[in-house]
Amino acid sequence: MLLFWIVSIVLVIVAALAFVIPVTGKSKLTGATRDQLNKDLYKSRISELVDDEDQGLLDKSEEFIDEMQRGLLDDVLDEKVAKVNAANSPFIWLAGVVFLVVFSVSMYLTLGARDKVANWEDVYSRLPELTNRVMNEGDIVTDQEISDFKLALTTKMIEEPDNEFGWLLLGRLNVALGDPNAAFIAMDRAYKLAPMNTSIVTGYAQALMLSDDPDKNNLARKILMGLKKEKPGDIEVLSTSAFMALENQDYLGAIEQWQRMLPLLAGQPDRIEMIKGSIEYARKQIEAKGGTAPAIADTATDSRPAAPANEAAAGNEQVTITITSDQAKLKGYLYIYVQAAAGPKAPLAVKRITNPTFPLTISLSDSDAMMAQMKMSQFPSIKVSAKLSQDENVMTKDDDINSNIVIVNEGDSRSVTLNFSR
Repeated sequence: MLLFWIVSIVLVIVAALAFVIPVTGKSKLTGATRDQLNKDLYKSRISELVDDEDQGLLDKSEEFIDEMQRGLLDDVLDEKVAKVNAANSPFIWLAGVVFLVVFSVSMYLTLGARDKVANWEDVYSRLPELTNRVMNEGDIVTDQEISDFKLALTTKMIEEPDNEFGWLLLGRLNVALGDPNAAFIAMDRAYKLAPMNTSIVTGYAQALMLSDDPDKNNLARKILMGLKKEKPGDIEVLSTSAFMALENQDYLGAIEQWQRMLPLLAGQPDRIEMIKGSIEYARKQIEAKGGTAPAIADTATDSRPAAPANEAAAGNEQVTITITSDQAKLKGYLYIYVQAAAGPKAPLAVKRITNPTFPLTISLSDSDAMMAQMKMSQFPSIKVSAKLSQDENVMTKDDDINSNIVIVNEGDSRSVTLNFSR
């Protein structure tokens, strides 16, 4: 907004100078010079008349001389008028500048998008709050909050074009909103920044599949086929495969992928119910066409492992954190973060505790993931940290108290100790 006002002021100044300089600038032909030229021209014409009369070419030269004298007198500037004009000239350009400024401001207030710009700034300032609402309270988020979150996140990505997690989040949001063009642009940026990240690659394939371009659809299938060979038990890959099959009305294929997902979702009853609901929907579509659909597998008695070996090492899905403090009476909002040691900057898992009592012990697991597609069990190396803030705003501030950072590699003890000290 500050840049807008600076540019506006500069443009007004330039416009004012364009008006003032011609008005206040001195004419190259002054009054004295003009009178002298008229006199020289008059003398030259008199000389020519005299020559013509001597040669007998002209009669009654006195009449021509009288006419030239009257013309010369008519062209002489009235000294009084010149003084009046000179006295009033500063008021002329000053009034013009005032009119220019008032007119410009009035036109902006009438036709400009001042209210929209103010609303845009307000929405952007609420990005942390909107992020928390959308990520943690999705079931009760309003359409307006979703729209505001999209606007704020888009603005954020303009400022941070190298944030692959932000582009991934924006792309998934546009997929959910049914905006294929915006989804592709965001996912394409994320894919170029992190082409090896499974979450980003599957999201990119999903965005390609939403396009009406057959070439993009074929590219999505090739990408997904490669992922299925590389990571056959990856939940994200299976979920995206099911989505693409559903888009193509391949209901049997979608059911197959969902059935393979069910035993991998142990401990996530909400997602299991959602998958079962999707399978039931696909079964009804098949039966409506006279086909026969397979029954839903019973995950309670399924003997297959909860996750394949290449998905997550045993124990990587949880970390136990003990937090101590040199000042036991510290109060505020405690935030505990788990982030990838190398990879996306956004937290993988977060917990918040109001007015904690130290020392305390807490556990974070995949169930605390910020996004279902990005869990700590997917990363071989994570870093754990905490901060104590005086308000609910998760954005880092100068008065926040930060703990030490502990890096946990695959195979290390999953118990860490953090400490607050001034």
